[in-house]
Amino acid sequence: MTATTLTEKETAIREKLIKAASEGNKVYYSDLVGGEDASLIRSLGAILENITRYDLENKQPILASIVVLKSTGLPSEGFFEMCDTLDIDAYLSDLQKECFEWWSE
Repeated sequence: MTATTLTEKETAIREKLIKAASEGNKVYYSDLVGGEDASLIRSLGAILENITRYDLENKQPILASIVVLKSTGLPSEGFFEMCDTLDIDAYLSDLQKECFEWWSE
């Protein structure tokens, strides 16, 4: 199994997520893309999946769990599909709590 490496863009997004988690905050998808071009919006799911693979390999909480839709306060359907694909079997609230606790230390 090859180790997951993050691109510059993925690392920058992961750092935003770590900052939010350390403050106990969730992040809206729209805040991650900000004024970026449409290609980032289309690739955000793949970016978050790669960050999740990196987190799993490094035995760290799943940062993508704190990324939510403004309309529902929940991650997109793609997040839950990714959890199924990667055999992540946990309640969303537990994943988020683990993130907040881990990164606040």
